[in-house]
Amino acid sequence: MNNIQKSKSVSIVAIFSALAFVATRFLQVPILQTGGYLNFGEAVIYLAAIIFGPVVGGLVGAIGPALADLSSPYAAFAPFTFVIKGLEGFIVGKIAENKEKTVIRVTAILIGGIIMIVGYYLVEVSVFMVPPVVALIEVPFNVIQMTVGGFVAILLTKKVKNLRYLK
Repeated sequence: MNNIQKSKSVSIVAIFSALAFVATRFLQVPILQTGGYLNFGEAVIYLAAIIFGPVVGGLVGAIGPALADLSSPYAAFAPFTFVIKGLEGFIVGKIAENKEKTVIRVTAILIGGIIMIVGYYLVEVSVFMVPPVVALIEVPFNVIQMTVGGFVAILLTKKVKNLRYLK
């Protein structure tokens, strides 16, 4: 990889991480029952992972949402977010890598989303000692977050891929 390609990759990770930060930190719907929130960062993570592959998807997933946690009342979740969302982005990128079929991309998003949903459930129950029944309240919201994020990412993938600045 030459210096121009390295610079381009770093720039793409930085831009998409910033977008994931904004979509996670500022585009939120509160979940009143648990004090958590539904956010739109998934769309950015999935988009980056599908277009640029597992490394970019993993870095965007780890960096943007973890920084959003650090800058919020949810800072204690930041290390877990870094791992969970990073793994989510990496897995989506790995499964969808070089695949143009929508069904593969949807499958990738479903698997990545399941990692996110199960990951946060396990962290809430085992680390933060949230009662399992209460932690289950967030699961449908995380399913919505995954579904909306996936839908937006699938819709935008072709348009973003065709931007001449990214070629």
